[in-house]
Amino acid sequence: MSAQSPIRRCCAVCGSREGVQDHHLGGRQHAPHFTIPLCRKHHEALTAALRLAGVEMRDVSDRDERLRRARLAGLVFLWFVEDS
Repeated sequence: MSAQSPIRRCCAVCGSREGVQDHHLGGRQHAPHFTIPLCRKHHEALTAALRLAGVEMRDVSDRDERLRRARLAGLVFLWFVEDS
């Protein structure tokens, strides 16, 4: 039996394998299990784009508002990928 090497994930935007982090696509507070791998550069850039777009990522108790914020974050991500 041979030992398998660990799977190295790559950035969903540029394909880099360096410094890959999980980005919580809909926000850690709104959709905690929905993540996508991004390199540090694109993770920071996407987080800045979310701020510029006015997407509030802080937790709220209202379920519908959490889902609305998660959808907005997802739309910003799609724009970000298209623009990159």
